[in-house]
Amino acid sequence: MSLALTYHEATKYAPETIGGHPGIDWEAQPSAFKEYEGGSAIDLSRFLPFDPNPFTGEPAEADAHLPAKGRSLAALARLIYAAYGVTGLLRGSRPTFLRSAPSAGGLYPAELYLVVRDWPGVPPGLYGYHPRLHALIPLWEGVEVADHLGTACYGDAEVAAAPLALVITGVFERSRWRYRERAYRRICLDTGHLLGNALLAAHDLGLRAHLTTAFHDDAVDALLRLDQDQEGALAVVALDLPGEARRPRWMTLPSGTGSADAAPLLDTLHAASRLPAQRPRPAPHGDGQEADLHLRHGWSAAVALQPGPTPLAEEVLHTIAGRRSTRAFVPDAITAEALGRILAAGVGHPAAGLGPAPALASGYLRTFVVIHSVMGIEPGVYYLAPHGLELRRVRAEVPREATQELCLGQELGGAAAAVVVHTADLEAAVRHGGDRIYRLLHLDAGLIGERLDLSALAEGLGASGIGGFYDDRTTDLIGIPRSHAVLYLTTIGVPG
Repeated sequence: MSLALTYHEATKYAPETIGGHPGIDWEAQPSAFKEYEGGSAIDLSRFLPFDPNPFTGEPAEADAHLPAKGRSLAALARLIYAAYGVTGLLRGSRPTFLRSAPSAGGLYPAELYLVVRDWPGVPPGLYGYHPRLHALIPLWEGVEVADHLGTACYGDAEVAAAPLALVITGVFERSRWRYRERAYRRICLDTGHLLGNALLAAHDLGLRAHLTTAFHDDAVDALLRLDQDQEGALAVVALDLPGEARRPRWMTLPSGTGSADAAPLLDTLHAASRLPAQRPRPAPHGDGQEADLHLRHGWSAAVALQPGPTPLAEEVLHTIAGRRSTRAFVPDAITAEALGRILAAGVGHPAAGLGPAPALASGYLRTFVVIHSVMGIEPGVYYLAPHGLELRRVRAEVPREATQELCLGQELGGAAAAVVVHTADLEAAVRHGGDRIYRLLHLDAGLIGERLDLSALAEGLGASGIGGFYDDRTTDLIGIPRSHAVLYLTTIGVPG
């Protein structure tokens, strides 16, 4: 059994074991911010189009409300703020700075770095993002930083030529402090949220984004001067002006597989899924799995959704800035048209007007929708066929109590109008992608989940992602084997 399969099985939640957590030592909580030591900060806060400015408390400067597109300091300021900026503050004995991307438990395990080759107002080099100031901290000057990143990405032409690239890392202990071994799932989902925001904002700002996880981990970690026992690179986003994609380029590459002969599993899994100095051969995609699902379930009926432009496309930055996870639903119905637009936005359907939603684990991610109360659609469990945007019925109506129970008893699961469930045949995925595919599946699920959240909010509805659930009870409810991995749930409904 691969390490990814061992890890997933070992970190499942079950009613019999959920109460075995030893408790949380609140005094030991790690900081959600990294303190950078570098040169003079580059202030990005004055370019934000909000009144008052959230960092100065003063009215926004006149030019802050001007459109920002392409390669400009204003566009960069809005992109970074949308990706991972501070959007609120919960005061208390230990203040919590809320961010644009949701995070399990408000722990924010991701860090954001910038590698600059040629961007107006930002000298070439490596920068750390300081979210409490909305500023860039210089860490290493010189264009050679961008050259090193291109080499670490195996000569990916998009990364090598990009005027600017984002590198997102995970700081393991921030999430492990609370979620223990299951934290790797949460870290990758939270990073997917950040990526979802960044890619939506890039499209809105007239930039072309290339997401890749195909890099030599040790080289990228060394470039960022990371302590690999504490922090590791998870994704790179190369940003450029619109144009033809450069070749060669890769979004993903397969790793080897390890065995669970060391602890803790989180560290061992991350180490086993690193890529070597020599570029691996690309792996085949898993596009044939949908036929297997058809044979297993014997689908005969389908509901064709009618996607259209999502309201999110007109208000990307302000929707992200105002985003908060919904805390309660009333069990009212939503329209099939709204659900269609939300799902279309999630999977990157062209009709949504948001640009594509990159799929790192292409062909392996499967999406089901539990319908409780959607006008014009019979309650039940449906498989979402993303290309035709069809809901194919898997089983008849399930009680609201069942979805509430599998969400660890959270009322959100029972009161939601619909619950979106992302799954994968993990054995098949690992066979082709190695242990690294586990990262990619959760990055994908978090990215799509964030798009679902934001598009639901833009519809005037509520949404909340759920990373804590009873794994086997969820597969049983959907009707897929327990060997399949449940990755993430998104609840959608009328906010209470």
